[in-house]
Amino acid sequence: MVAAPAEQRPAPPPAHTVSILPAAAVLGLAIVMLGVFGFINLLDSPTTTPTTVPVIIGGLPCCTTKIFVSFNLGGEPPSDIASGLIAPVDTSILGQVVTGGGGAGNYDQAIRLGVTASRANLLAFYRSHLVALGWNLFSTTGAPQGSAQLLFQKAGSDGWYWEAGVTARATGPGTTSYVYRLFQASDFS
Repeated sequence: MVAAPAEQRPAPPPAHTVSILPAAAVLGLAIVMLGVFGFINLLDSPTTTPTTVPVIIGGLPCCTTKIFVSFNLGGEPPSDIASGLIAPVDTSILGQVVTGGGGAGNYDQAIRLGVTASRANLLAFYRSHLVALGWNLFSTTGAPQGSAQLLFQKAGSDGWYWEAGVTARATGPGTTSYVYRLFQASDFS
């Protein structure tokens, strides 16, 4: 016969206690390092002021103009689209243009303008500034001696696509006449 084993008792816990002090030291060191590097970053990082007007180096200077006051009709166009109503410095109004309502929406405005600049510089102005403002250049047409046209499109916050067109014709050495047109294209929903 085999004798039954005697009941064994578990060993008592060790006599020393576990300290949280090493973990607290690591946490304290991490907080100090975070503070030191944050302070260094604060001293080293230059502050910049965000702008809403694109800064384009070279070319014609942009101005905030009252030329397009007649384009604001009862809350149209929305502000994200109205930011595209720009013109070079020293642009003058030559006359209004009857559009015939060619847009798909209720909004269709155009104006004839003149500027002391070459046709190439004027088109480069609109190409660079409107693209920087979030407009998509989707069509360019033109001939060396005739008119040249740029067409831009942008989705507005009002649920419409908007198109802006610039049709320019050189009218003399260093002068250009052009039509700026803005209209609702179609619903993008």
